[in-house]
Amino acid sequence: MDTRVDGPATRAMCEALDAADPLRDFRQRFASDGSGRIYFDANSVGAMPATVPERMAAFFEQQWMQARRQGWNGYPWLERPRQIGANFAHLLGAAPEDVIACDNTSVNLLKVLAAAWAARPHGRFRILTERSNFPTDIYIAEGLGRFIGEGFELVLADSREELLDRLDESVAAVSLSLVDYRSSERWDMARTSARAREVGALTVWDLSHAAGAVRVDLMGDGADFAVCCGYKYLCGGPGAPSLVWIHPRHQNASWPLIAGWMGHGDVFAFAERYQPATGIVRQLTGTPAVIADEVLHAASEIWRDVDPALMEAKHRSLGDLLIRLLDQECGTFGVELNSPREHARRGGHISFRHPGAGSIVEALLEARVVGSFRKPDSIRFGIGALYLSHVDVWDAVQRLRAILAEERWRDPRFKKVSV
Repeated sequence: MDTRVDGPATRAMCEALDAADPLRDFRQRFASDGSGRIYFDANSVGAMPATVPERMAAFFEQQWMQARRQGWNGYPWLERPRQIGANFAHLLGAAPEDVIACDNTSVNLLKVLAAAWAARPHGRFRILTERSNFPTDIYIAEGLGRFIGEGFELVLADSREELLDRLDESVAAVSLSLVDYRSSERWDMARTSARAREVGALTVWDLSHAAGAVRVDLMGDGADFAVCCGYKYLCGGPGAPSLVWIHPRHQNASWPLIAGWMGHGDVFAFAERYQPATGIVRQLTGTPAVIADEVLHAASEIWRDVDPALMEAKHRSLGDLLIRLLDQECGTFGVELNSPREHARRGGHISFRHPGAGSIVEALLEARVVGSFRKPDSIRFGIGALYLSHVDVWDAVQRLRAILAEERWRDPRFKKVSV
């Protein structure tokens, strides 16, 4: 799929791209509400797998109402975290046995930051991150520092250039979001990981705005630890469990920060003292979120069938088209791009600015286009490559253009901006 053709982009061109799309049949594997809405909120909550309603109705009747405690033996409740991790692993450039679903992104980030801290060479006390990192990622590091106390130092760099300059032998670990949640600018994981290795530091990556949108290669790019949100591009439903990955060389190096019974080497021995399981399984904590796991597993069964190279190509095609159409159709109305134009430098969403951004997002909702607003003046369109089409992009931009051309966004009813 290539949007780089001479002349203006047209709807006919978008239709031709959709006809040639090798992933077009995946659209049918996600539910549609039949409203004509175009959802560009994969960076917040992804689409619902079409099997979920029937699957969960059966779950509630058979596995909860009828089986109840027998469900632990009669159904794969305990196996789901590993099954889910294995289904998603190829999207992350990881082995199936090295990814597991559990807890949430913040809890898993705390676990891996603690593991990185425990693995630090003698005399290294600093955790290095960006001041503009996603706030909770900074909060988790701050909280870990208060727990550790003396000897811990959290360093916040004001720019990516400054961060790389400050990456020296005093740094224990670098904690970064692969994709910036506002601009969608993407770190070069391979280059950053190599720079960290040069000074003996470890890397911790938050993949929440990357996994399921752009190709990730944790093993190939030399990462050490990673966490990932399950409900954005991966479509696991609101509040879905998170994914956690640890390089095999670190998995058994230390006890998990939270030594829960599901991470025990013999779960049902009910031993008096803790003995951690081998491998990524030791990152499990308490009882798994069985209901949430069932929904995430439905999504993982879709992603299991996706070729990451085709996903990457489709996402690039949609993203390049969106940028081209924003320039072509909306540039004269004050729209300016926030995200990098080069696909290799951006993540799952496209961000653009306009002085009336918040009100425009509200007007777009009325026009059946779902995006998101970030202060002070940014609009984000998150691209779900498995269920969005090129025609969707065309139609959404046409609706945006009409709102801008008619100045509909100035209507007082659009002043109150939703989350």
